[in-house]
Amino acid sequence: MKKSGFLLLFILFSCTELGDNKPPDDLIPPQQMSNIMLDIILMKNIKSNSFYIKEKENLLADQYLFEKFGIDSLQLASSQAYYAKNPKKYLPIMTEVQEKIQKIQDSLQKRMTEDEE
Repeated sequence: MKKSGFLLLFILFSCTELGDNKPPDDLIPPQQMSNIMLDIILMKNIKSNSFYIKEKENLLADQYLFEKFGIDSLQLASSQAYYAKNPKKYLPIMTEVQEKIQKIQDSLQKRMTEDEE
């Protein structure tokens, strides 16, 4: 009887949230988070594809994001951690980012087609 009570308590407490999954007090709203994620992705792609100027390699891209969106590194990290633990909330953000990237690609493709004519 004692073992079954322990097992029941173990299952009960293992299924409850202990505050680990609470949103941070300064959670970045989903719309702003999608804009931030878009900028992060674009900056990483620019750098990884060597489209940046070598002399400007040491520019503070992180600092630019923090100033542009009025956030700090801790707020960004805690918001990313929260959304990563909540895929149902993170999926719409990343879907919006994908849609924005697709619009950028379409716009560039259209521009390239117009320039070829």
